[in-house]
Amino acid sequence: MSVELMIVIGLWVFALSLAGFSIFQEIRARQLRERVSRMVRTRILEEEEQILAAIEEEELKQSLPVRLFRTFLLPIIQRFSGFVPQASASLKVTEELLAMAGYPLGLAPADLMGLRLLLTLSGAFLGAFLPIVVAFKMPGVATPLNIAISVSILSIIGFLGPIFWLRRVANQRRRRIMRQLPDMLDLITLSIEAGLAFDGAVHEATRRFKGPLSDELKKAMREVTLGKPRSQALRDMAERLKLEDVSLLVSAVHQSETLGSPLSDALKALATELRKKRLRMIREQIAKLPVKLIFPLVLFIFPTLFIVILGPAVIQLSRTGLGGG
Repeated sequence: MSVELMIVIGLWVFALSLAGFSIFQEIRARQLRERVSRMVRTRILEEEEQILAAIEEEELKQSLPVRLFRTFLLPIIQRFSGFVPQASASLKVTEELLAMAGYPLGLAPADLMGLRLLLTLSGAFLGAFLPIVVAFKMPGVATPLNIAISVSILSIIGFLGPIFWLRRVANQRRRRIMRQLPDMLDLITLSIEAGLAFDGAVHEATRRFKGPLSDELKKAMREVTLGKPRSQALRDMAERLKLEDVSLLVSAVHQSETLGSPLSDALKALATELRKKRLRMIREQIAKLPVKLIFPLVLFIFPTLFIVILGPAVIQLSRTGLGGG
């Protein structure tokens, strides 16, 4: 066998070996991609099941009126929300209020505007027919002026009522956050001193505490898990709540990350300061209490006391004939 033939055979064997090795590697790569794809699909299905279970559990925790509202009234409100301009400036203010209130009843900004429109039309309809119904017992009430006044008053109540309700819910939620924040900071500080990182300490604190502050911190940590920087997620939380105490917490965490100072010391000092601030607010409310009690005393308690004290004397005088001419 000549040398040239041996070289050609060797080259063919080498080429066949490379082709076989490439085919083998391609088969292994396809098997690996299929395994990864199955694992990803399984992971996605598990996450979807967990999300659905969490949503179902959250819905079951809601009260019956809330579930009835979301089932029957929310679709009607969403139909009315289609008539609201999506680029209106009031939507931004409404979104800020909803964020501070924690999106009660699952309402979006457009949904709240649709609710205001629905209540305005309902108030106008009720205001038009209310004087007519009253006229059956009080003739002469259903005049055009009275109908116009009734329609105007009930329409204004229907238009402004949801905003007043939303502000009240937002203020109550912010007060709960302010009351809970010092205790939450104490637990986060203890967890950090025990060796946990800040994310683990927040997770431990949110697991033990329930309330709006825990929900906001869970949302921030979920955003961090999805890739958002921690400082940005905390700043977004402070922007949603618009609370000075939460802004101080965000500043303490950012300063600790930037300068490398101990975070536990900063949080401990902040918790002490917030607790003192809460005590000052309680003392201020106690100091305002006598002034606030004047109006109930004058309007309700004093007249009742006069009736109880002077009533028997007036009855006795009327019986003896000394009380009248």
